[in-house]
Amino acid sequence: MNIWPSRLRSPLLSLAVVMLLVTACGGGGGSGNEPVHLKFWAWVPGMDKAVDLFNRTHNDIQVTLDNVPSGSRGGYAKMHAAVQAGDAPCLAQMEFQEMPAFLLNGELVDLNPYLTPKDRADFQENAWELVSFEGGTYAVPQATGPMALYYREDLLKKWGIEVPKTWQEYRDAAAKIRKADPGAYITMFPANDASPFISLAWQGGTPWFDTRSGRWQARMTSPETLKVAEFWQGMVKDDLVKVGPQFTPSWYKDLASSKLVAVPVAQWAEAIMAANAPTTAGKWRAAPLPQWEAGGKASASNGGSSTALLRGCEHPREAVEFALWVNRDPGSVNTLIQTGYGWPAAISGMSNPALTKPSEFLGGQQTAQLFTDSSSQVPRGWSWWPTYDSTVKALSDRFEQGDLVEALRQAQTQTVEEIRAKGLRAE
Repeated sequence: MNIWPSRLRSPLLSLAVVMLLVTACGGGGGSGNEPVHLKFWAWVPGMDKAVDLFNRTHNDIQVTLDNVPSGSRGGYAKMHAAVQAGDAPCLAQMEFQEMPAFLLNGELVDLNPYLTPKDRADFQENAWELVSFEGGTYAVPQATGPMALYYREDLLKKWGIEVPKTWQEYRDAAAKIRKADPGAYITMFPANDASPFISLAWQGGTPWFDTRSGRWQARMTSPETLKVAEFWQGMVKDDLVKVGPQFTPSWYKDLASSKLVAVPVAQWAEAIMAANAPTTAGKWRAAPLPQWEAGGKASASNGGSSTALLRGCEHPREAVEFALWVNRDPGSVNTLIQTGYGWPAAISGMSNPALTKPSEFLGGQQTAQLFTDSSSQVPRGWSWWPTYDSTVKALSDRFEQGDLVEALRQAQTQTVEEIRAKGLRAE
């Protein structure tokens, strides 16, 4: 499969070989008894504590953490610029969907020479798929974003509404909520940000890009995705959902004032909801996402990140050692869980006591099995594409105009053209 142009594939392969030879000759270690020093750019809250723990327990490697803005606020632009200037850190936090853009520019190091079968066995297989391209592995998965339906148990019971198990039942519940309380909605549709919609389309089962033929074949307007678009467009048209941005003061206010009743969000959102709507603690519960077909078991993922090595890293073997440690060591994972960094990609992390204990926000509900199942039920075969940010902007701009189906058609045409403009084959 050749989804990247030959001018990029060869340098990437050569870079991996060079790094392996350098390490084999001792170039990956420090001089004498001096530790290897690595720089790491990240934005996850609590990462400083994880890095401190690593430094206290490792004498041969020391890591310096620099906090950078999260990707959408300039962190990725800073990384691209640093690589091009030859001044990039060895390590960088990177969301799955951003990796193709870095790979396109030859800015990532293939980790295959430094990973063992045990390393791979320690992480979820579907997480490795999201950081692998054409036989190369370009990051260690950190966390994923399995989704669930967070709902107000007290309000649904009060209004005699069953927890929806299908999307049709979800729509029916939305209508009942509007009738029971004209000021309340089942959820908020974020027309200004298409990324949550992309996650729900992922649940539909058809990847937006198929690369098996050696080219980027767009599937953004598949019947499955159009079904999702038509559903949410109908919800907006019939005033069954509120339209506005999520994870903003207005969203938190609606959560706290019982104006949003059943929101499909990722597991990492729980910590944010608990912090910003504390008066509702104990009233929420979580359930599997509604299904398109009764009895289905498909889930979705929103968010997720990894630890990647940027081009120019002089100590790749030590950098991979840290990347593996920070994402699977029980102490590190426990620290990161406390700040709501997401669902651990490390298999051992899914049974971390911080996740298996009852949730106060969810009235004592234990959700470890719920999200373990959700994580494993995200449809396989999804491929992120190198113009993701541009696609999201194109969709978001057009979503706000109200026609989701036409937005998909126009965004698909634009995305294919942009991928071709980067020298890749697309249709």
